[in-house]
Amino acid sequence: MKNYLAFDLGASSGRAILGQFDGQTFQLTELHRFPNGPVQVGNGIFWDINTLFKEIKTGLQKALATGCQLDGIGIDTWGVDLCYLGADGKLIGLPWHYRDSRTDNVMPWTFERISKEDIYRETGIQFMNLNTIFQLSASVRDQEENLKKADKLLFIPNALTYLMCGNVSAEYSIATTSQLYNPTTRDWSWKIIDAIGLPRTLFPKIVPSCSLAGTLSPELQKEYNCPAIPVILVGSHDTASAVAAVPATPDEDSWAYLSSGTWSLMGVELEAPIINEAGLAANYTNEGGVGGKIRYLKNIMGLWLIQECRNQWIREGNKFSFAELADMARAAEPFYAIINPNDHLFEAPGDMPSRIKEFCQKSGQKVPETPAQIARVALESLALKYRQTWTELQQLMGKPLHSLHIVGGGCQNILLNEFTSNAIQAPVITGPVEGTAMGNILGQALATGAIASLAEGREIVKRSEPSNRYEPSDAAAWEAAFARYQDICAKTSSEHNIN
Repeated sequence: MKNYLAFDLGASSGRAILGQFDGQTFQLTELHRFPNGPVQVGNGIFWDINTLFKEIKTGLQKALATGCQLDGIGIDTWGVDLCYLGADGKLIGLPWHYRDSRTDNVMPWTFERISKEDIYRETGIQFMNLNTIFQLSASVRDQEENLKKADKLLFIPNALTYLMCGNVSAEYSIATTSQLYNPTTRDWSWKIIDAIGLPRTLFPKIVPSCSLAGTLSPELQKEYNCPAIPVILVGSHDTASAVAAVPATPDEDSWAYLSSGTWSLMGVELEAPIINEAGLAANYTNEGGVGGKIRYLKNIMGLWLIQECRNQWIREGNKFSFAELADMARAAEPFYAIINPNDHLFEAPGDMPSRIKEFCQKSGQKVPETPAQIARVALESLALKYRQTWTELQQLMGKPLHSLHIVGGGCQNILLNEFTSNAIQAPVITGPVEGTAMGNILGQALATGAIASLAEGREIVKRSEPSNRYEPSDAAAWEAAFARYQDICAKTSSEHNIN
C-alpha cells in the first residue's frame, strides 16, 4: 500500500487528503479542511501565506497521526499569484491576491513596452489582468519595495513547497499560467521579461511536473518526529492536476474537459500549443499539463456567481445550502433572463444578486427578483457560456468534439450538469468530484514510480470512482436560448479582465 498526502488549496478553502494506492485503485480520505480567502490589509487584498502554511502543518500532523508511512507529499493551488523570496531565504511580505484592483489599468502600461500580439506569440496565454505578467508589471510601474528586495519569485504552491523542504523552483504547469513562459523554447520568455524591466535572476529554474522537490526539512522532521518524507512537485496548478484525473481512455475519441469550481476551465488536452490569430481573437490559452501536455482552454467565471449570491443571501439571513439553491432553481421559470458570466460586472466579491439584476435591467430584460429566479439565471447562463466555448474549441481545432468530462466539486451540481449537456447537445460525463486531489495523488504516484504513465493513472481513476453520464435533450429550447445569449453578449460586451 502506498500512502500519499495531497494538499489541495482553492480560492475559498483548502484540504489535506490522504490518498492510498493498493495497486488497483486510489482511495481518498479527507483529513483536514480549512478556510482560505482574501485578507484586506490597508487598501490591498492579499493571501495569508503564513496561516496557509500553518494549516498545512496541521494536515501533516493529522496524516502522521493515522500511523501511515507517507510515501509523498504534494501541493496544488490556484494559478498566477506569487511570493517573493529574499536573499536571506525568507519570504517577503504577503502575496497579492489576484482580485486586487492594482492591475485594473496596467495592461496599457505593459503594451507600451511590448505589444499584445508579441506577448501572445511568445506565450499563447489568454489576456486577463490577474495574470502574473500584469501583477509584475504593476509592481514595476509602482516601484514596489518588496520587488526591489526580492531574490527569487515563487508561485504559491512552489512557495509552500519551499517552506516544506527548501526547494526553489517553478513547476512547469504553474509557470505557464504566468504569461511569461514560452512553450516553443520551453523556457521563460526572456523577451517579455526584459521588456517589462524585470531582472532575469528573479526567475527560478522551471522543472517538469511530477518531479521530486526534496524531502521534508530537518526542522519539520524534528517537530513532528517523522522521517524524511519525499516532497513532490505535482501538477502544481490545480487545473493541471484536475485534468490529469479526467478518466478518459486512450481510445475515447475527441473529448473535452471542464474543471468546475469557483472558476470553470473548459478545454482540450494537446501535445503541442495552438498559437495563432484566431486563438488570440477568442482569448484562448495554452497552459501546461501533467506529462508535458498542453491544456488549450478558456477561463469562465464558474460557480463564483452562485457562491457570491449565496454569501449575500446568508448576510441577509437566508442560509440556503447549495443543494437548496439548485432545487429552487429547478422549479423556477426557464430562461427568465440571461447574463454573460464573464462580464466585468461580476468580477469582484460582494452583492452578486444585485449585480445580476443590474445586468438584466441594463440589457433590457425582465429582472429576476427571487433567489430561485436569480440562481436559475446564473446556472442557465453558465451552461450557455459553456456552449459558446464548446463551439469555439471545435472551430479553433478544426475538428469535432464528442463528449465533455466534468471534474471537480462543481460536478455535484446535477442541475448544471443537465443544463450543460442540453446546451452543448452532447454527452456529459462527471467525476471524480475530488478531481484535483485525485490528480495530485496520481502525480505523486507517477513521480515515485508506483505507476508508469498518465494513461495508466487515468485507468486507475476510472476504476476508483464511478462516473455519471448525462444525455442531451430539449435541443430547440436551448438553441433558441443560445441565440438570445449571443445577442445579449454582443450588445453588452464587457468580458472580464480582457482589454
